[in-house]
Amino acid sequence: MCSKAELSTLFERNPKELEFAFDKILAEIYEWYKVIVSNTQNAVMFVHRQTFLIIRPMSKFLDLKFYSKDQQPCPPFFKSTQVSKKFENHYRISSLDELSPTLIRLIRQSYELL
Repeated sequence: MCSKAELSTLFERNPKELEFAFDKILAEIYEWYKVIVSNTQNAVMFVHRQTFLIIRPMSKFLDLKFYSKDQQPCPPFFKSTQVSKKFENHYRISSLDELSPTLIRLIRQSYELL
């Protein structure tokens, strides 16, 4: 069961660096056409036509789940699993430095795929 929560409560016990990384992702995606951002007690979902990105703040990293047409290599991906005709990918970042233009491009491809 999903219940709404304040966005700020997701980062209460986490390092500030994770919140900064999340804010940077949010700023990038905010400019994209018709994106709805919704959060629960454990995650933030980004929806275009379907959910294309889920960010779960963990104690030491952000777990980013998004989709692609092709399987992604592990590492740097934590996990890449086929689901129907697409791949569900998990990528973990623990600092703002790990948020690369390549990662943003892959998230954008998920947005366009779904």
